[in-house]
Amino acid sequence: MAALGIDIGGSSVKVALHDGAVIQTARSASYQRPDRETLASAIGDAIGSLDAPNDPSIRVGLCLPGRHDEAGSAIECSFNLPCLEGWAFGALLRSALGFDPARWRVVSDVHAATIDIVRSKGLDGRVAVIAIGTGVGLGVCEQGQMCSIGSRGIGHLGQVDVGRLGDEDQVAPSGAINTLESYIGLPALRARHGADDEQELMRFIASLPAEDPTMRALVAGLRVVHAIYVPDTIVLAGGVGLAMEGSGGAIHARVSDGLTTLANPDWSLRFADSLYHAASGAAMLALD
Repeated sequence: MAALGIDIGGSSVKVALHDGAVIQTARSASYQRPDRETLASAIGDAIGSLDAPNDPSIRVGLCLPGRHDEAGSAIECSFNLPCLEGWAFGALLRSALGFDPARWRVVSDVHAATIDIVRSKGLDGRVAVIAIGTGVGLGVCEQGQMCSIGSRGIGHLGQVDVGRLGDEDQVAPSGAINTLESYIGLPALRARHGADDEQELMRFIASLPAEDPTMRALVAGLRVVHAIYVPDTIVLAGGVGLAMEGSGGAIHARVSDGLTTLANPDWSLRFADSLYHAASGAAMLALD
């Protein structure tokens, strides 16, 4: 049975089609703060690059950023994609697909990415996945089961206050001051570097020295994760996370230096190997 995963990110849409043992992936063109029509078109264009059946029987997994409303039928608040606010999930899928899928499921991007990374890499123990893109999300999985706080996830790592790490406070669009996301989120890095070219921006991120405020903020965030969740493995994912792989040794050393003794001293730092973990995980979860 075929399943389609749709990961609506703050700057592009990524899709994955699972059809038996075959997995196809595709990505839309980049956008910034799109309206609904532009976003629906981006979803449709990405799906159009796949050999996806135009059939309501296909199962769909949907990831999108923001806080759900009480009914769980729409996004109530999305800092990075305001056009999603109040847009019923069913209506969104109808606009993008051109039909109403018979079965669909909404999951957070970091939940889907965590499940896909843990399964594809065969990771054991407690695994913390930190997805760094437009926002910064956290998923923690232990022995194949996602950890949560009651009925809610634990994904808002990007809103942790890491303090002033440069000459001035960093103020997020929401008004929050010195959040982790305001240092390492893609919009903050793009504004700082002053470039829209994605490849150039990724090279800039890869070149950041250990003392840079962005890297210091990341280290602070990882130390918070260690203190609260005590993971055996931390995986950095998302476009920004993947760009930092070359600095993995330095990041691990700085996080470990003076780290709380409650943390696992033998923890390992790993990196995702794809931008499509959330889309692929969403398709996988739609089949569950």
